Amino acid sequence: MNNSLQRALHAFNQQQYVQALQLLSLHTNKTADWYTLNSLCLSAVNKTIEAEQCYLQGLSQFSNHVGLLDNYTNLLCKQKKYAECIQFCEYNTASLSLEKPRLNYIESLINQDELLKAEHLLSKTSPSQNTFVRYHWLTLELFERFGDLQRIEEYFQTKLPAQLKGQFHFVYKHACNYRNLGQFAEALALLQMLLKQQPSAELHYIVGCTYYDLQQYEQAQAHLKACLELAPNYVPAHESLNKLYWEHSQSQLMSSYAQTFKNYDANPVLIHSQIGQLLQLDKLEEALLVSSDATRNHPQNLDLHHAHSIILDRTGDEEKAFSLLQQLVKAAPQNARYCIDLANFYIQQGDYSSAISHLETAVKFNPHNQELWAYLSIAWRLSNNDKYHWLTDLDKFVKVMELPAPPGFKTFADFNKQLQELMISLHTNKLQPLDQSVRSGSQTQGHLLHRSNQLIDLFKSSMNECINQYLMQLPEDANHPLLARNHKRFVARGSWSVKLEEGGFHANHIHPQGWLSAPSYISIPNEMSKDDETKNGWLKLGETSLNLGERESIDREICPEEGQIIIFPSYIWHGTYQLKSTSPRLTIPCDIMPLK
Repeated sequence: MNNSLQRALHAFNQQQYVQALQLLSLHTNKTADWYTLNSLCLSAVNKTIEAEQCYLQGLSQFSNHVGLLDNYTNLLCKQKKYAECIQFCEYNTASLSLEKPRLNYIESLINQDELLKAEHLLSKTSPSQNTFVRYHWLTLELFERFGDLQRIEEYFQTKLPAQLKGQFHFVYKHACNYRNLGQFAEALALLQMLLKQQPSAELHYIVGCTYYDLQQYEQAQAHLKACLELAPNYVPAHESLNKLYWEHSQSQLMSSYAQTFKNYDANPVLIHSQIGQLLQLDKLEEALLVSSDATRNHPQNLDLHHAHSIILDRTGDEEKAFSLLQQLVKAAPQNARYCIDLANFYIQQGDYSSAISHLETAVKFNPHNQELWAYLSIAWRLSNNDKYHWLTDLDKFVKVMELPAPPGFKTFADFNKQLQELMISLHTNKLQPLDQSVRSGSQTQGHLLHRSNQLIDLFKSSMNECINQYLMQLPEDANHPLLARNHKRFVARGSWSVKLEEGGFHANHIHPQGWLSAPSYISIPNEMSKDDETKNGWLKLGETSLNLGERESIDREICPEEGQIIIFPSYIWHGTYQLKSTSPRLTIPCDIMPLK
């Protein structure tokens, strides 16, 4: 390394990045080391696009250089450009023989849900002392993405090296795993230990959430407030407090936002959260005041303009809302949310071709976005486009199946008696959730199937058998949003229990976080019957949330029976008829995602 390059390296090590870049610009002989150092300096001053370009220029000449490969793949992972990292490593296969790029590739596979490939590569990887910590961290991350929490617990108990067990981040992950398993007391003990060592906003937040899990609401509130004292703009804490107030102390609704804006400069991300909460509470006049001020004070913030458009629409100023959404989609055609809301306007107006045009553009950027496909299904149906049947073919894609008896039981009904008791005991909230489709009912918190409970494990085995059978029966179509992702393997990414009471129902909705939706029917009131002309508590498919009047269509109505599971694509609109019974209607819905 010559003298000028050494001076640039010295400046870099002293965090004098601009000086280092100036020294490097004088250097005419661009070696692999020059490209590496120049890229690192560009990255350090947040010129990430230029840094990427510099790495690629260097790699075009020095394709096997360890420093370039290490740091380029590091940068892609740091920016969460996982698809690009995968593409690069699979093109430059030499990178996979090197430790750091290989682990960056594995991290990218995990985050892109290519879990089976990641698992295979990890099993073939022997970490050195330099990559030892990251190897074990990625192993735990992989198990987490698989949803295999018992495997994580076993890893902590038997395989994680002793020198890592006391490290802060590993203890934190262990605590989070306990919480996901429903072992809240064990989680709290670890989190309180960490809080004493290293108080932080995030720790106060997770401790507050764990107290909420334990139904100790005063302590939950205290820690959520402590979080906001350290980080006033910590959005999840504001939203969790508001949820707590909705359920237990409605006089304090929105108070954390008011307190923060009184004492600190307004943060646009927090304002956006505030508007979202006001919309959920149906406080439209207040939301309009907030969004009007926000768009004046932050004219370049597209998300605030989008929130303002929603409120304009809901307060009757459709023309302004429509015009604003047109501007937003023009500025960000890849943004699925903006596009969906604009398409909603076009559908309401009967301009289906414009809706389809915008949605088809957005779906090119977001091919797995379930809402885009759901809105395309509306526009295709209303324009008599054959693609509607191709997308939603109910005969192929909607299956009603009997849950098999789990091991140790003669029938599912025998098992279900115990499962019903467990589910009823988990419904501790009396109010319907603020942000879900449930009306006059309750919904459990967290990922139900992750809880450490033998009955839940047995239910999961029955459910998995049905989903495996469903996947095996699906046809092939490489261009279809459901079928193209069917690799015959899956993971449940979300699961919960819903208890509908007298007069309760599910508003029409889709599942944006899923690929397949799979509700299981645990308790069905006697009043629900296939012979009932009022279709009390039935599932309906096809009717949307857009209130299209005579243009709405119910494609199928199903009277579910106890012990059944109904599986269908997550983009299919669905809801229920109102329940007329003093006995609850109890379900376990799941969001299913594909594995590859």
